[in-house]
Amino acid sequence: MTTRMQYAALLAAGLLAGAAHAQVLGTITASSTTVKVGEPVTITANIDVLNSNYCGFVVGFGDGTFKDAVSDVSTPVPLVVTRTYDKPGSYHVTLGGKNVQNHPNCGGPERAVDITVTGVAKAAAPAKPGDVCVKPWKLSGKLNAKTGAFTCAAKAGTALPAEKPTCKGDLSYFENVKKGQYGCKP
Repeated sequence: MTTRMQYAALLAAGLLAGAAHAQVLGTITASSTTVKVGEPVTITANIDVLNSNYCGFVVGFGDGTFKDAVSDVSTPVPLVVTRTYDKPGSYHVTLGGKNVQNHPNCGGPERAVDITVTGVAKAAAPAKPGDVCVKPWKLSGKLNAKTGAFTCAAKAGTALPAEKPTCKGDLSYFENVKKGQYGCKP
């Protein structure tokens, strides 16, 4: 009788542990594993959604910078981030679980992809204030000439552009349909 009770307790504990990690780390990929300095690379982080639970995760870009994110009903995955690297070298880009905004860690082992950055890419023409937003979107405030940060605004609910802008340096793409905004920010 004791053995059955112990087995039932172990089974229940296992089920509860499985429920705690209902979403697990999926894959992390790069649009290219070899790029030139200043050339954009798109990093895609996936979470395997097993049920309606939610979790937090972090992407490490291999250069000492990170992007915290969550997976839940209002924040669909995958997380897609376009990055550029300022120096040649090898960058170990990681996807790991992290407690973010009261979302528990996504379960599973850390995932990674290596990106090799070589040479020097052609310098892109500096963006002009009118060039960063796609019509009917308009620049909200000013383009930060030093960092390249900007926000485009339109009436709430306006369809986002089909092609997302490339954010330079440590900037990350963001969008907020409810507020009618998208752009690149630190």
